[in-house]
Amino acid sequence: MLQEVTIPCGRYDYNQETKKVIIVKAKGLLNLYLNDENELWLKWYNVDLDSKLEIERILIKGCTFFEKVKGQNRVYLLRFTDDDQKYFFWMQTDDQTQDENYCKQFNDIINSQVLDDPIQIQQQPPVQSQPHTQPPQQQMDQQQQQLLQLLQQQLTQRVGPGLSLTDILSSEFLTQIAKDEEYFQALKDYLPPDQQSFEQFKENLLSPQFKQALDQLTHALKGRERSSVIQQLDLDYRVLEQEFDGVIAFIKAIIRKDQNKN
Repeated sequence: MLQEVTIPCGRYDYNQETKKVIIVKAKGLLNLYLNDENELWLKWYNVDLDSKLEIERILIKGCTFFEKVKGQNRVYLLRFTDDDQKYFFWMQTDDQTQDENYCKQFNDIINSQVLDDPIQIQQQPPVQSQPHTQPPQQQMDQQQQQLLQLLQQQLTQRVGPGLSLTDILSSEFLTQIAKDEEYFQALKDYLPPDQQSFEQFKENLLSPQFKQALDQLTHALKGRERSSVIQQLDLDYRVLEQEFDGVIAFIKAIIRKDQNKN
């Protein structure tokens, strides 16, 4: 899946309060690559400062747009639907005819990202564990309710502006889940067939890759496509009618689905 484009271009510093830009007088390289883990990484290097990395962030399809600024010579804007951050770049190649080609390559890579992959990584639904004397299905239902209660507590304690999935599924919360083998048994059926061991479960749940998947899903849930993202996860998107924030709506939709089932 690896795809990559590197564009010789400078950048501007953008002031969100004044809405003005100031040129950074340096040669630069803008790099975008889609890696084998389906992650889109954006980086900008200051060539005049020994290729110092000055911009780095994960992008996500549907929330990211790279386009020419109307009325400006060779100036391009990178904007997002899930936050107010903007990046302005100016092309530095000698051949101006390549500008649009670079822009197309950039957007082609963004649009080639498969949203289902990170979303499926995140879809580790509610289920849990505790009793030992009850029938397996009843035991699984109780485990699920306990896990949902923990999730509800996390949401209640941390709700606020700018909330992300990594705020709710914090390191402490995930560590608590990862160290309990009964939680693993409850979630086992939702894991890929080649990763259904307790050790892999712990390793994956606490890995940087899982955190990146949470970040990607947060971006998707904060963007315009949040309704379709929730639908793709087989959840009730109508929760967005009462809760505009996509992350909070996502958690509430998970809880609602279990309540409706019972």
